[in-house]
Order: sequence, then structure tokens, then C-alpha cells
Amino acid sequence: SRLADKAKDQFLATMSHEIRTPMNGVLGMAETLRDSDLNPQQREHLHIITRSVESLLNIINDILDYSKITSNSLTLESTHFDLRQVLGDVYQLMKSTAESKNIKLIFDYPEGAHSDFLGDPTRIRQVIFNLVGNAIKFTEKGHVKLTCRVNPAGGQENVTLSIEDTGIGIPEDRLAAVFHQFEQADNSTTRQFGGTGLGLAISRTLAVMMGGDVVVESVVNRGSIFKVTLTMEE
Repeated sequence: SRLADKAKDQFLATMSHEIRTPMNGVLGMAETLRDSDLNPQQREHLHIITRSVESLLNIINDILDYSKITSNSLTLESTHFDLRQVLGDVYQLMKSTAESKNIKLIFDYPEGAHSDFLGDPTRIRQVIFNLVGNAIKFTEKGHVKLTCRVNPAGGQENVTLSIEDTGIGIPEDRLAAVFHQFEQADNSTTRQFGGTGLGLAISRTLAVMMGGDVVVESVVNRGSIFKVTLTMEE
């Protein structure tokens, strides 16, 4: 019922806030410790603590978003924003993660292409951050490339964002399953790489809410290309 959904949303929102608060405290203390005199082993331990807390925060966000989606209470904002800047922010945030794995992260937004749109920049950033993060996670060598193409199409899908990687790829019989909630390409993937298995399901739902979709092409051991299409007012 609507009342039960509202109660569930309120419970999850309250719990996620209660969990986030001490976790942000841990992150804050980790930042303070990072600036102190640590030996290499202590610095490595601190790095593991930080990454673990960040992973838990991501899981909480995924669960909260999924709850909102299932109860139809997720809403999108509509504001003017610069798409080039939003994508550039993701590129800058993920660049060091890619470099730590000796992977080249490439950002391609053609000079002169339209970048002022009306939409929800926070949710677009979330979708691309998730897809680029996945691409880096499942790539051991080579590159990850984020490409934007703007196609004036009179209100139809007018923005295409491609995330291409040279990673492990996805078997053809598992391509559809990666968009199902709580699923990844196979069960061992969750054990090896972590995650809730909700990220792609949430990303596709958000893209559909923005008048588009997320599709994937992949070849095992060659890599994958996730294409996000969006319909936004210019």
C-alpha cells in the first residue's frame, strides 16, 4: 500500500542517515590521519579503511535509490546545467582510480558541441560515475573512454554517452542479466569485485526516466561498450 511504501521509505531514509553520520566521522578521522606521520604499512591500512567505508556508503546509496524506485517515489530535478562540466567532474574524480591501475581514462566531448541542457545533473552524474567506475573495476589493462555525442533530434534521444573499456567483457548469454537487480555477470564477480548488483539496474531506470535507455555490447576478454541515451531540452 502507499502508506506502507511511505513508512518503508521513511525508515530507510532515517537508517541511512544514522549509518552515514558515523561513517562520515570515520572518513573525517581517516583524512586527519592521512596528514600525520605514518609509515608505509600504516598508510596502506588507512587506505583500506577509507575504501571500505566509501564502499559501504555506496551500498547504502544503492539500497536507498532502489527502495525509492520500487515504491515509485524517486523524482528527477529539472534545472539548467552544463553537461560538459558534469562529465568532466566524473572524469576528474575517477582519473586517479584509473591511474592507480595503470589504465588510461579518456574523456571526449567535441569542441563546440552544445552543452547547456535542462535536466537532473546529479542523476546524470550518478549514472556515468557508476558506469565509468564499473568499467575501471573490470579492466586490468588498456583504457576506459567516456564519449559524449549531441544529436539535435527535436526532443527525441539527443544525447549519447558511451563508456568503452578494454576489460574482461560479458558473455553474450549474460548481457541482459547485468541490468537485473542484485545480479552481475556471474556470482563469482560479486565475490571478486564487490558491489550490490544494483548499480546497473538503477542506472538504466534513471536513463529511462530521462527519456532514454542504457544498452551494452560486449566481447569476452575484449571489453564492453555501455551506451546511455538521454532526451533533454536544450
